[in-house]
Amino acid sequence: MESSAPKLRKRKAVEYTEDGDTDNTPKKKTKTVPKPKTVPKVTSVKRAKTVKDGENSKKISKPKETKVPKSKVIKTAAEDDEENNLFVGNENVSTEVWNEAEMLAQVEKIPLQLAQNLIGLLTEGCTLPFIARYRKTVVDNLMPDRLQELHESYENITQLKKKVKSVIETLKKSKKLTPDIQKGILSARNLSELDLIYAPLKSHSLSLAERARNLGLESHAVRALNGEYVNLNMLCNESEELGTVDKVESHVTHIIADIIYKDTRVLEHMRSLKEETRFTIQSSRTKSSTKDKVDDKKKMDTKSDPDTYKLYFDWKCPSQFVKPHQTLALNRGEDEKILSVKVVVPDWFYNKLERYCLTLWKSGFWVRKGLGDAYNRLIKPWLSRHVRSDLTATAQKEAVKTFTTNLEKYLLTEPIKNRTILGLDPGFRAGCKVGIINANGEKLDACTIHPDLRQHKSFDPAAKQLKDLISQYGVELIGLGNGTACRETGLWLKKHNLCDNVPIIIVPEQGASIYSINKEAQKEHPNMDPNLISALSIARRVLDPLGELIKVDPKNLGVGLYQHDIPPKMLETALDSAVEKVVSLVGVDINTASQAMLRRISGLNEGRAKKIIEYRQENSGFQSRAEIMKVPGIGKITFQQCAGFLTVLDSSEPLDTTIIHPESYKIAKSFAKKIGVNLKDLTKPHFPQLVESKVITINISQTSEELSTDVCTLELIINAFKQKKYEDNVITFCKPVYSVAVLNAEQLKEGTTLTGVVRNVVPFGCFVDCGVGDNGLIHRSNLGGNQTPKLGDRVAVTVISSPKPKKIQLRLDRILD
Repeated sequence: MESSAPKLRKRKAVEYTEDGDTDNTPKKKTKTVPKPKTVPKVTSVKRAKTVKDGENSKKISKPKETKVPKSKVIKTAAEDDEENNLFVGNENVSTEVWNEAEMLAQVEKIPLQLAQNLIGLLTEGCTLPFIARYRKTVVDNLMPDRLQELHESYENITQLKKKVKSVIETLKKSKKLTPDIQKGILSARNLSELDLIYAPLKSHSLSLAERARNLGLESHAVRALNGEYVNLNMLCNESEELGTVDKVESHVTHIIADIIYKDTRVLEHMRSLKEETRFTIQSSRTKSSTKDKVDDKKKMDTKSDPDTYKLYFDWKCPSQFVKPHQTLALNRGEDEKILSVKVVVPDWFYNKLERYCLTLWKSGFWVRKGLGDAYNRLIKPWLSRHVRSDLTATAQKEAVKTFTTNLEKYLLTEPIKNRTILGLDPGFRAGCKVGIINANGEKLDACTIHPDLRQHKSFDPAAKQLKDLISQYGVELIGLGNGTACRETGLWLKKHNLCDNVPIIIVPEQGASIYSINKEAQKEHPNMDPNLISALSIARRVLDPLGELIKVDPKNLGVGLYQHDIPPKMLETALDSAVEKVVSLVGVDINTASQAMLRRISGLNEGRAKKIIEYRQENSGFQSRAEIMKVPGIGKITFQQCAGFLTVLDSSEPLDTTIIHPESYKIAKSFAKKIGVNLKDLTKPHFPQLVESKVITINISQTSEELSTDVCTLELIINAFKQKKYEDNVITFCKPVYSVAVLNAEQLKEGTTLTGVVRNVVPFGCFVDCGVGDNGLIHRSNLGGNQTPKLGDRVAVTVISSPKPKKIQLRLDRILD
């Protein structure tokens, strides 16, 4: 029968669903599958196992290579269960095949002890900033970025574990769970592999394999796959489903396809082949995007101009060379139905998979038949989804990395303290909004002026109005927003001698307007015009950049790459981790920090931050770190996590002003005594230099042993002693560097030289604000030499030709001092 089996024909009776494996036939009672007569024991590729031992479990998760057996016989579920000791009865099956530490160690290629230590700290409630600073020894001195990667991987593993348990419970309720299916689910290493097994079982209707099993054909399919002769003619009857040999053969093929692609050895081999395979990504323009748009402005407003994706209209690239920004562009173009994207799987993937499957089962005919069916309906679409998913995940990760790197540098802009600052939000028609704050960030005045920016008359009432405000409040610094009319406002200030004695600095205003209308701004400034709030925000970005910028939605800060293509939750998490990391470097004064700042500190949240502020107001501030414990809702664990990041500048305890954790105060005092310094001088200017001269002669390792501590803790104490406070008279914001001869983009032409400020750094170059409206791009090919501008650098550039008329392309000439 095998040699002369008729070619499988598509059956009209089957109605395929979205997963390509189900029909709408009513569900029938599943028959028991008889055990094949002769089933030699087959040693499969080892999977993670759990061996019960009282309350504890010995878990082994690292897969080992084993030789493929010569015997080509499928195992029964009962024998495989016995071999792997995974199942105890039919109802209560343990899902604890692997634990999180073992999986994390395997996925991230780190020692098991390190994985266990990290998970233990996270389980205790420790945050990453706390671990990175105060528990470095426990996690092998890993850097914060690496800790963040491990944390994300751990979260993915816990998510997978929850999903696995949920899927198993769902399949139990629907009575679709079999030992083989459960083992396949438990061996999945990620959500994509889990989807391969689970997707065909999601539907309430029966899958093709289930339908065939309900016809009583499973035992015959197993025997056929194991090389026994099965007479398909004998299985025919008068029913519609089994009326012909072709129909019987089709049903048997579906069962065998189901057995093959759910086999854990096949899944493991597919996983290995996927890593070796060079897939190709192809894209082309969709037919719908080529249709002429006749007076369809609304529709065009919701989509990008198709020409934006011109590069991808006939494009292909090996998957390993696709750059992150290309992946995000392809995804966006596909979402907007401008691009059609597909993954090309090379033929050798199927050929190698087929050769492997032929070593597992005896019947070459049925292996080819079943695998061909499974490959076209299930495996190939899964591969395509998995490759795209991997590319997207990598692209999003790179975009988030770019985003957080820029954001961290942006947040670390040095504040300008002890000054009365005037924030100026420039504009043409609506006028310029003015916001004045004192040295504590409190509002002194806010109003709107209407300067004559275009005609420049000899007398302008707005100039006198602004001069009076500067004189009245003793303004010492003007923060000018870099948005629309920035250049014109700067020239207007100069023309009317308003900045002769008051320096002007350019302040990036991205997100200020959006912040001014959100709930937090309205809570902070009730019943105030949002336009004036944005001017106050610009002024506060000079006084306290970190405290002000964290109030803005990260997508609106303008320092990332394709922020709008990244899931909002991922962006929010990135902002939180970046801010926590920055806070761990800078520290926060608990007596002046806003609620928005406090809620992002290690161990705190919105509720605890609110209670801290309430306590601060009722008790006229905190006198020491120890007093934090008096705040309702803050216990020992919360105090442990947040105390090191909250400073109390006027505390009677000098160490409360440092990054040294209260748990190390005793060690810090012993060390100070050992090197002969007085902690009462800790805040004095000479103290860092004094400590520097004292520690040159000591052996840190030996001293740490003498003080009964570890090297990391002692180094942290030394760094805290040597840390210099902000020098209030240093201005690190960018002074105006815009070219005077060019005021707007219309005046630009090839060869024009400009000066500007780097506002965003991305993998393919950087964006420069030259004061002409839109930022220009310096592509990495035009950086020249070894010059690598950083966020905030002032640069000299030259305009070069651009394939897109509206896009400003620049070449870097030099980085200015």
